[in-house]
Amino acid sequence: MSARDVAAVDGGGAVRPRRMKRCVLYLGGYDPVTPQRFFARLWRQAERFRATWTVDFSATPERPSADGAIWSAAITTRTDDWQTETDFRLLAWDDIVKSDFARPLWRRLPLSFGVLADFIVSGTVFRYFMTAWRFGLYFIYPYFIVALFIAIAAIVAKLLHHFLPVPGALPIGLAVGLAVFLGLMRWPGERWFTGHLLDARTFMGQYLRGDRPDMEARLERFAAELVAIHRTGGFDEIVLLGHSQGSVFALEIVDRALRLDPEAMRSGPPTTIVSVGSCVLQLGLHPAAEPFRQRLRALAQEPALSWTEFQALTDTVNFYKTDPARLMRLGEGTTGRFPLIRLVKIRDMLQSEDYRRIRNSLFRVHYQFVMGNTRRYPYDFFMICCGPERLSVCFPTPNYPVRDAQI
Repeated sequence: MSARDVAAVDGGGAVRPRRMKRCVLYLGGYDPVTPQRFFARLWRQAERFRATWTVDFSATPERPSADGAIWSAAITTRTDDWQTETDFRLLAWDDIVKSDFARPLWRRLPLSFGVLADFIVSGTVFRYFMTAWRFGLYFIYPYFIVALFIAIAAIVAKLLHHFLPVPGALPIGLAVGLAVFLGLMRWPGERWFTGHLLDARTFMGQYLRGDRPDMEARLERFAAELVAIHRTGGFDEIVLLGHSQGSVFALEIVDRALRLDPEAMRSGPPTTIVSVGSCVLQLGLHPAAEPFRQRLRALAQEPALSWTEFQALTDTVNFYKTDPARLMRLGEGTTGRFPLIRLVKIRDMLQSEDYRRIRNSLFRVHYQFVMGNTRRYPYDFFMICCGPERLSVCFPTPNYPVRDAQI
């Protein structure tokens, strides 16, 4: 029985709540947070959901698959009028992120600046600024911080060399300058997520060029999970929700699943892709991403597949007021349909005092897409995952102005 069905009446005249059974596969971004920490945060945020919407919310303890790539929990949400059972599955790739973090700095910096050179020479950085200047600033932000740290270290080395009246002042100045740079990268660099963002740029640049076999293998594993869900059946709705870089890989998973077992993927309930805080255009605007765009063109022709993207002005990580289909030249008939664009306001998701606490934190605003609201608002992460209505019912039409750009 779907959530659109009216409440049923049993033999004794009692009204039974309408029921929905949903499977949600959640794919986060380039984040080293472990599954245990993710679920701890999820359950804390669920308290907000319970209070905001006045619902009963219960969940089983999260449990990993044999290989640790999939973590799942069963969630039940109910009111007097409806009840939803959610099979929530976290698609984990934090181990891949942590392996990148473990590389020494002398390797990480050249790799990241090599990606910057690639994206500048290809014109991709300029497309970012033409399309969504806030994302352009976000993209170059860690490189600017590193350049600032280098400048400070160089000034210290220069001053020591100039004012230190001892033999060997030059090597001493250089050594102290290097120590200053390394210290700045550790603090305040870590507090400002400098190394994290540099590695994220490197990762996406490598994936673009087909140089991440570890992620390719993980995506195949996730695709097999999606196919298995379709084969098992029993759900009214299947939602694949990608946040940040996870939005790119949500699309890639569906493409792989369709190639793995097209018949299973086209049977049963349709798969709905949801992208929030989306980085799809970070990849899609690069000239070398033509294979990725070709895969999206094929996905757009699948009748059993839909894609909805939520965009917000105050989230600098997404491309606000853009249509990825038009910007990536996916072809006639995709604009306004694949994806369906919905513009939302993060400040309206939260009580005024809650929004004031987070509005100056770039990443906290970015993560509000996947946290609990403290005000009732059409976009609510937990309502998408645990609410009574299909996404196509809650958000049936687009509300965006189209922008253009050259690839």
